[in-house]
Amino acid sequence: MVFRLEDKLLKLAQVFSLVANKSLTLKAAAQVSNYSYWHLTRLSKRYKQEGLKNLFRRNRMRRSSKLKESDIALLKNYYLKLARPQISLFLYFFYLDYPNFPKLSGAWMRKLLIKQGGYSVGNRKKTYRKRFEAPAPGLLVQGDSSPEQFISGDEHYYQLLAFLDDCRRVCLAAKLVEKDTIDEHFELLKGIVKRYGKFVALYYDNDEKYSYIRHGNLRFFEYKKEKADLQVVRALSEIGISVINTKPFDPCGKGKIERFIGTAKVQLPVWFRRYQVKTLAQANRVLQWYIKYYNTQQRQREIGMTPDAKFRALKSESKFTTVAETVNLDKIFAYREERKVERSNALRFEGIEYQLQRNPLVYSYCGKTAEIRYGRDIPVTIFIDGELVKYKKLLTMTKQRVNSEKVGVRKVAIL
Repeated sequence: MVFRLEDKLLKLAQVFSLVANKSLTLKAAAQVSNYSYWHLTRLSKRYKQEGLKNLFRRNRMRRSSKLKESDIALLKNYYLKLARPQISLFLYFFYLDYPNFPKLSGAWMRKLLIKQGGYSVGNRKKTYRKRFEAPAPGLLVQGDSSPEQFISGDEHYYQLLAFLDDCRRVCLAAKLVEKDTIDEHFELLKGIVKRYGKFVALYYDNDEKYSYIRHGNLRFFEYKKEKADLQVVRALSEIGISVINTKPFDPCGKGKIERFIGTAKVQLPVWFRRYQVKTLAQANRVLQWYIKYYNTQQRQREIGMTPDAKFRALKSESKFTTVAETVNLDKIFAYREERKVERSNALRFEGIEYQLQRNPLVYSYCGKTAEIRYGRDIPVTIFIDGELVKYKKLLTMTKQRVNSEKVGVRKVAIL
């Protein structure tokens, strides 16, 4: 017996009217209408929002009812070639290479691959608790790093360093590095400030670059033993950005960046196999393409749109502010260390001895504390009492001299 669509709609209209009058419960209505309880709940919600006419939506995707055996074999082989990626990522790359292939939905593709034995059905995802969300872009930026073997054939573990906006989930910057060093953090944070502007706060874990580390549950910090180097915190505070540390051993506190890195660990190897990445430089080039795809094309289930679309919607409320032109970000995002000036009006730093040139107003800087600034692309500059001091390299301290000074033997290698 075949029922027309009009008969189904009339029957459901009667059921929904009884439910609205509280003459019938949804559970009893599901038994009467031969629908499952959850499906009838969805239809009831759609009936209240859109009415009876749009209750049964038609699939706008044009798909072929029958595929050739060669087309099915092409789909399966391409799926296995990319090492069983996510269905959304598989469709994205497949239609890049085969744009004239009949359009298929993700659900239909998943059923086809399950039938062919190429797709394995996983467990249902857990529902995690949700942390608060910043109400506007630029209020809070999350950062984190994680190691992984991203490049196939390369056993080296590379660190994925990334920064994400808490409100709109846009990946502001990311990079694959061999070691998670202060130089890499300087480079990415400086790039974010130059491109987007100054944000309000950075949300990071208790990494030694962002927080003091206390071993053995000590209450007080011992500088000589632990040698804390909070250069990143110092640089951010100079331009007015505060740093918030997460609760120790609580990764749920910064779940958005953890989720992004977890997604990247699954999807990036597929991209690298697709573009035959072999080196770290090629990987970082493809990573920038992936960030553009993630921001503009990958729809986020929680916000119901892409991160870039939400950024455009909240652009007027953005808290990113431009930095004044007089502020030199290259000098701010640089290392700073202190050294005492010796009696000979010189100081030593990283195996090199610097002879300070005398000022007409100051005969000697002996006993004063000098601030040394340097960076990856920044030469060594010396400041005393806030004024730049010129210097001249006189001596190079070799390993033999550094070791001999401990026992009182003085050996000098002259440049």
